[in-house]
Amino acid sequence: MDDGGAQRFDDLSPQEVRVLGCLVEKEATVPDTYPMTLNALRTACNQSTSRDPVVSYGDREIEVALNSLRARGLTRVVHSTTNRATKYKHVLPETLELGKAETVLLSVLMLRGAQTPGELKTRSERQHRFKTPDDVVTVLERLAGRPEPLVRELPRQPGQKDPRWIHLMSPVAEPEVGAPVARAVAASSRPVPPDGVAGYATIAEFADLLAGDLWETVELVLLDVLAGLEPTSGPLVDVGAGTGVGLAAVHRAAPGLRVVAVEPSPAMRVALHARLVDAPELLAATTVVPTQLAQANLPDRAAAVLAVGVLGHLDDAERTKLWRYVSTSLRPGAPCVVSLVAPSRPAAIPSLRVGERQVGRNLVEGWTSAEPIDERSIAWTQRFRIADPNGLTLREANATVAWRCDGVDDLRAEIAPHSLELTEHEGGVVVVRRRG
Repeated sequence: MDDGGAQRFDDLSPQEVRVLGCLVEKEATVPDTYPMTLNALRTACNQSTSRDPVVSYGDREIEVALNSLRARGLTRVVHSTTNRATKYKHVLPETLELGKAETVLLSVLMLRGAQTPGELKTRSERQHRFKTPDDVVTVLERLAGRPEPLVRELPRQPGQKDPRWIHLMSPVAEPEVGAPVARAVAASSRPVPPDGVAGYATIAEFADLLAGDLWETVELVLLDVLAGLEPTSGPLVDVGAGTGVGLAAVHRAAPGLRVVAVEPSPAMRVALHARLVDAPELLAATTVVPTQLAQANLPDRAAAVLAVGVLGHLDDAERTKLWRYVSTSLRPGAPCVVSLVAPSRPAAIPSLRVGERQVGRNLVEGWTSAEPIDERSIAWTQRFRIADPNGLTLREANATVAWRCDGVDDLRAEIAPHSLELTEHEGGVVVVRRRG
């Protein structure tokens, strides 16, 4: 491949990468249905587990990718005398002169993005068993040392114990190294959450399973401050409603109160809408606004505002919009309930186990960690794992976002120019109100 006229394999499209990775994976994991039909390949490409990113390709996109891969000598069409459906197979090892271990690692990188050797060892078990992560590194170094490298090691990022590796089959394979930290530092006092919506798409499925007792604390405050609110006084605006886990608490505290739920993450809204469908009283009372706060068209008047576990995600412009809204659209004394999330100042937080939940025979576990970015913000990582009864990892997911740390005094100073004041409650909950 070092010949100037030789075929290049470093410019595959995302669709070609996904199709090729799926063909390699399914050959090892479901050999009875390999080679694969177009329908089976579409299902494999679009599955929501063991894929990063999750996609929704149609037949046309996959057909185009298959034709291109075939022209490049990476796939072949298989015609069966017993089945009229056309089937497809990969010939990656033959074309690139790869061994079994090399082929497997390349496919896992193509399907799941940048990963550490330990993650690759775990995630490749169904295709090939490596004894140790060091064995994985040996194969990766062999792939990286070719005349035309197929993988590359990334520099270790803050908060990461081990470096990650990426494949080089696509020009978009490499993530923006250090993006969460770099963008936040560049913004200095206004750290913008880096790709936060996409991050929560990765971990949304775990949001309710390991939510902890936060809403038990918040509900005690809601029962106090929402008591006596008339439904005619306007809706409650829930900023960052997430999966809607707090809606039942709102309606217990103020029956009949309408809710405007602002939630930008499509993955979180899937759970939110499912919750509404299962609760007719919530469905009738809840309007979902599918945008970030900056673009949200809020009602002119509101009875209350709720911002639970979201303040640290908001940039300066969104915070200003929030406090202006509270100061102009709520009547004096009407509550804006906010939960402040520790730490109140940036600090290095080692990986801490935040909980576990048994789901049938599988165990879901969660961890959190953080690294300081600047004097007000952290790179906050949430990591989750699903394991079967034998301890085998079935799925892992993690997301890192920039998070602005706030203490009560910080918030008090921030809201003062808007003629707002706050009262403290237990569990990091504060209530902001207009003066007078």
